[in-house]
Amino acid sequence: HYYITNNLSKMKQVMLFVSVLAVTMSGTLGDDWSDAAGYEECADWVVANKTLPERLDDICGVKLECPAREDVDNTNCGFGIRKVKAGKWVSTEVSGGKSNDKAFMRLFYYISGANADGAKIPMTAPVITKSYMDSNYKVIRTTMHFYIPSAYQANPPAPTSDQVFIEDWDDSLIYYRALGETASTQVWIEEFTRLSAVLQKTGTGFYPYMSAGAGYSEPGSKHQRFEAIFVSN
Repeated sequence: HYYITNNLSKMKQVMLFVSVLAVTMSGTLGDDWSDAAGYEECADWVVANKTLPERLDDICGVKLECPAREDVDNTNCGFGIRKVKAGKWVSTEVSGGKSNDKAFMRLFYYISGANADGAKIPMTAPVITKSYMDSNYKVIRTTMHFYIPSAYQANPPAPTSDQVFIEDWDDSLIYYRALGETASTQVWIEEFTRLSAVLQKTGTGFYPYMSAGAGYSEPGSKHQRFEAIFVSN
């Protein structure tokens, strides 16, 4: 099944690290990275033989349906910019620091028939996990989300579980960093630290009290794509 690691429990560390992180704004990892990730990497963050993330164009509309999106030109290194179009998502709370597996399975049961119509709804990408933080960057709430495919967007069947609900998301502008393999909590912290730092360095406004991880790939598959995300404020 599709899975994304709960990587944001130490987001307070991320925001503290940002104040001392130096960002070099020139240099790239190369054309292969830019094509795969969707942006050029900053010279300070180049790692030899780094695993390339799977290209979104090789996932969305090929393997799985994704929300409508539009890439935004960006001359800065270290992050990509994307407009994500409005749409409906099926959602659930990740309660009390418990494993995301339970939240994932609630959503998976919904698309597998635990809905008012008993409909078998196709899997989509990405699986998104959002973490909401207080003013001290302590995580106070976490949610997980599946995109509802276009065939069901107009009238998605109601969930049978009272822990699952439908949300209608507006258009959004997101900033992201991509990973090409599953990663430890420490790596995710580093990715969010770098994303926050480069956005601040370039004067790019973002909302710092909600961060998201997006998983596009099935665990164990040859090609992987995960993204660390902040949303424009």
